[in-house]
Amino acid sequence: MDGLIRVLYVESGPQFRELTTEYLERTSDVIDVVAEPHPDDVLSTIRNDEIDCVLSDYEFPESTGLELLGAVREEYPGLPFILFTGTGSEAVASEAISAGVTDYFQKRGTEDQYAVLANRIENAVERRRTDQRADRRKRRLETLISNLPGTVYRCRNEQGWPMEYVAGESEALVGYSSEALETNEVSWGGEVLHPDDRAQVWEDVQTAIDGGEQFECTYRVVTADGDVRWMWERGRPVTDSGDGEDRVTALEGFITDVTDSKRRERELRRSERRFRAIFDDPNLLVGLLDTDGDIVDVNRTAAEYVDLDR
Repeated sequence: MDGLIRVLYVESGPQFRELTTEYLERTSDVIDVVAEPHPDDVLSTIRNDEIDCVLSDYEFPESTGLELLGAVREEYPGLPFILFTGTGSEAVASEAISAGVTDYFQKRGTEDQYAVLANRIENAVERRRTDQRADRRKRRLETLISNLPGTVYRCRNEQGWPMEYVAGESEALVGYSSEALETNEVSWGGEVLHPDDRAQVWEDVQTAIDGGEQFECTYRVVTADGDVRWMWERGRPVTDSGDGEDRVTALEGFITDVTDSKRRERELRRSERRFRAIFDDPNLLVGLLDTDGDIVDVNRTAAEYVDLDR
């Protein structure tokens, strides 16, 4: 178990309350029992203490354990609630299950029952903690994805890249919703990926996979509006070790828009070409100076003019 388990035990009978508390804490080294005689005080105890599980009797002087279950479920829907009752009718058990009780355990008056009860408490709490961890991971992932300037995906390693999972800013990226891409209503490889880049992307990805490496590629897409934009993608293969062989079953990765970066690269190359055309003009004396006036570079014409090497 991951840490101590705080069990709120609700039992109006003082002798049985003390006996159950003693045996549960003796049986399990992770269970700590908080005993409560009255159902009316349960919600305030849960609010003020870190309770991991409620263990409740069925019959109280003025109410039942099922009524308590309803009150707890309304405010704490995921909190494990185990009905520990001496009333063993099938009708009570059926009603308890229908009401959403986590577990139903009948009092048998034997010492060995507490080992079974403790085990059920531990299992119920561990399941909840596992679910909570999964929920936290899911929320963190959703938060991360929502802040990424692009789309994360999982697809099959097949021609056309059929998608299995798409999340993020796909609509802002290519004009299609995540659902349309995920259900393959719109094919990423067949409709979004630019026709002139499909063969090269396939080759680049397969080459990386064959080399046991992650892949990176830059390519064009055609958006829903017909615009052509540049994407940068990074991903990795997902393998399955069935039959003793590692087999690539899917790809997972991230795609982001680099159109502006590509545009700046083109502008930079264009400026470089213009600069070189001027710098290398044999009819001009060209020199580059730093801010202190020191010569950094000169073209051949200038060097020949003063009869010095560069």
